[in-house]
Amino acid sequence: MLAVAMVLVAGLMTLLGCADSPPPTRESPAKPEKLADVITAGEPFTRHIVDLDGLRLSILEAGTGDPLIFVHGVVTTSNIFPKYVAAYSPDFRGIAVDLRGYGDSDKPATGFTIDQFSKDLIKLADALHIDKAVWVGVSMGGMILQRLALDHPDRVRALVLVSTTDGAMILDDDIPTIGAPHDYRDVSKNMIVESFPEDTPSKTYQPLLDRIRTWNATVIREALTSMSQFNVHGQLTRIAAPTLIMVGAKDGVATPTIAKGIQSQIAGAQLVEFDTGHFMMAEDPEKFRALLGDFLKQLTR
Repeated sequence: MLAVAMVLVAGLMTLLGCADSPPPTRESPAKPEKLADVITAGEPFTRHIVDLDGLRLSILEAGTGDPLIFVHGVVTTSNIFPKYVAAYSPDFRGIAVDLRGYGDSDKPATGFTIDQFSKDLIKLADALHIDKAVWVGVSMGGMILQRLALDHPDRVRALVLVSTTDGAMILDDDIPTIGAPHDYRDVSKNMIVESFPEDTPSKTYQPLLDRIRTWNATVIREALTSMSQFNVHGQLTRIAAPTLIMVGAKDGVATPTIAKGIQSQIAGAQLVEFDTGHFMMAEDPEKFRALLGDFLKQLTR
C-alpha cells in the first residue's frame, strides 16, 4: 500500500450549519428510510433523493442563492461538507452529493469512473434546473470536475479544486485484488488514516471511517482504477472559468508542485497553500471556510 495523503476535505468534525443560516427546513416524510443521515432538529439541512432516469442520488442541501455544488473523493461521502453547505447563504445555496455507489445513493453494478461521475453530475444539475454552478471538488472530486469543466464549460460558473491532480493518482499498489483477497474496508481505512499526520487524534478521522460501510469493493476498485488512469495535463488551458486551487504543503500525493502545474494551465487561477496534509479542512477548517468564502465573494461583485 502506498502512503496516501488523500481524499478530501473534511471539515468533518464540525458538521454544523452557521448561525446566520436560514430557518431550519425538515425533510419530506417521503424520505426513504435507508438514508443514513439523521438531521437533528434545528439544523438547516434537507437530505433527499434525486432520481436521474433510474439512478437515485442522495443530496444534502442548505441555504438559498446561486448553486454551489460539493463533490467528495474516493473514500468519503457528502457527510464531509455540511459545515460548508450552509455557510454562504443567502448568496449561495449549498448542495453536496453522494456520488453513485457512495453514501445513500444507489449502487449499480458498475459505472464508478471519473467520466461517468461527471456525466451523473450534469444529469443532477439538469434535474435540479441548474444551468451553471460553482463546483467544489476534493481529491477524486477535483479530478471529476476537471473532466466536467473540459466537457461542459458552459455549465461551470467557477471551479474550486482541492487536494487534487491533473494526472494519475495511484493510491493502492494492487487495485485489481480489491474485493478478493484485498478487503475494501481495509483499503479504505488505510487510505483515510494514512492521509493524516501520525499524531492526529483518531477522533478527527473517525467520522470518515464510519462511512466506509456505505460503499463496496466494486465502487472502490473501479474508482481507484479510473484515478490511476486519469490524465488531463496540458488540456486545462481550455478552462476559462474563475478557479481557486487549494493544496496542503505536506500532501504527498496531490503535492504543491502538482497544484502549481494546474495553476499554470488555467488563466487567472488562484492558488492557496495550507500548512497541512491532504485533509486541510480537518486540520484548518476555519481557514478553508474563510478562503472559500472570499473566493465566492469575488464572484458576486
